[in-house]
Amino acid sequence: MGRRQLLRGILIGLGLLAALMVWVVVWLLTRSPVALLLAHPELPPIVGFAPSSAQALLVLAVPLDEVQAFWQAATPAPQRRATRQQWRKFFSPEGPGWLGSMLAGGSLDFEREVRPWLGRSTLLASLPEWGTLVALETRDAAVSQFELNLLWERQSLAGRPVQVDTYKGIQVVSSPIPGLQGFSAAVFGEQYVLLAEQPAAIRAAIDAWQLPQLSLVAQPLFQQVIQPLREAHVGWAFWQNPEAVSSDGLTLQAVGLGLGVNFRGLVAESAALWHAPAGFSLPTAEAFRPQILQHLPDETLALVSGENLASVWQSLGQIQPLNPLGLRVDPGQWRQRLQSQVALDWQRLLPERGEFAFALLPGDGDPAWLWVGKMPDESVATAGRSPYFDLDERARAQGWQVISLATKRGTATAWAKPTIPAGGQSEPQPVATAGRSPHRSTHRPEIPVLAGERLEVSGKGGSLPLPAAEALPQSPSGIPLPAQVYHADRKGYSYLASSLAALEAALADPPLGADRAWRKLVAPLPHRNLGYGYGSLGLLLESELPDPVASAARSAKGSRWASTRFAFATTALAVSEAPYPDRGCQITQMGKLFWEWH
Repeated sequence: MGRRQLLRGILIGLGLLAALMVWVVVWLLTRSPVALLLAHPELPPIVGFAPSSAQALLVLAVPLDEVQAFWQAATPAPQRRATRQQWRKFFSPEGPGWLGSMLAGGSLDFEREVRPWLGRSTLLASLPEWGTLVALETRDAAVSQFELNLLWERQSLAGRPVQVDTYKGIQVVSSPIPGLQGFSAAVFGEQYVLLAEQPAAIRAAIDAWQLPQLSLVAQPLFQQVIQPLREAHVGWAFWQNPEAVSSDGLTLQAVGLGLGVNFRGLVAESAALWHAPAGFSLPTAEAFRPQILQHLPDETLALVSGENLASVWQSLGQIQPLNPLGLRVDPGQWRQRLQSQVALDWQRLLPERGEFAFALLPGDGDPAWLWVGKMPDESVATAGRSPYFDLDERARAQGWQVISLATKRGTATAWAKPTIPAGGQSEPQPVATAGRSPHRSTHRPEIPVLAGERLEVSGKGGSLPLPAAEALPQSPSGIPLPAQVYHADRKGYSYLASSLAALEAALADPPLGADRAWRKLVAPLPHRNLGYGYGSLGLLLESELPDPVASAARSAKGSRWASTRFAFATTALAVSEAPYPDRGCQITQMGKLFWEWH
């Protein structure tokens, strides 16, 4: 009898334990912050309020409460208090842009007067004609209407006019708020609240909802970059270029992002739609496992890698300038900047095919640049008059002087051009060197002369240490020539760098691919891809944004957000015909982005 009761007790205990485990699993999958990782929401109906003229769009398909809970859970314990303070500051009168101005000017308490009635989905749109449009799903239309009525009463008591209009049966109320061009609001049915700077924006949102052909959802560009995104866990982002496509260049027409999260940051699947002119050729590209990362030092600050350098280089010069949200970005400047620093014909110098990477490394002042590329196969390399992979010969053919240096990691070369004597009126005579082309160059004072260092100069009779001023070729005025490029070949790869320190770092330091922090950063990205992009938020803002914004970025350089890193991988490229009567073509670039917060 005792055994039977003991067995019954054990079975009851196991049953209770199993029920508890089932409850815990259900709670984790549905109510805990972890549920955000498993969510696969559909594009919410609230997106129907976005007019077709919207230039940028952000849609959240999960409640802000769940986003905050997940952010808290993902933040390391010592930083959670600071994270809560940042969240409260963001949704306060001290918050950024339109949100902070609205809360401050309207004397609104977000936690007490707005958050209690917020529903699941949120829409934020930028309209070129009328400014910002916000659509909020509400859990209780009566409560949201009550809070808006309190706002209008405060506006009246403050002596500000309150105007009430009716549009298609919807009451639109407007009143000026300090710090904003204007403020309008409307409760749409029993489910949504519309907020905007101008009442015309609310009227356009109502039109888009009632006539779907007027909404952004019905536009082909939106469908082409949003429909392919299958990994959105939190929401979607969209941007379209208001500029007309160019008939002789590459134009970025639209970008779509499917937003997700993990415990270390933001994960986004991306789709970019490019317009290319007639006759534009795109090499066939298949995903591969990049090996170039084993030849970049672990101190790399930023990089761009891929294959088919000739196509990438040519395309980079054809990309038309962009103006996303009023910030001018010109990708062609990256190529022009390198060409202005070093007067080389890079397209004729570097191999057309094979894996490559451009990287930025720490330097004295500005970062140093580094290029690494795989040498072509011998069957391809020996075709033509000179070895295909002999970059030194190609540099000589462009009028550069090349000298050999014996470094700690083997032989390297330095490339230099002669300088024009200061105040000289006559043309300097080129330095005569057997087997080299005569050349002329303009003095570049920003490139340092390597004097005072001791380098190993290799030759047929061995090598001996000489001062750098003697190692470098002499200009007509007797001043050592400034070396602008350093070159070395190792293990089937070629290296070019703007400084000897950067070259030696690439040859001697542990590889980036073996760095633990790098492996964690790219873990969410597909390991087989068409190339990587990598950098830090602070470096990107400081180098690419206009002066006022770049100055603010430099002032915040030491902040946690400025030091956050991101990595991007292109996963596929597809070419299709442009809609008739356009004779060009469209290129869809699929990729995946990870922005690391912690």
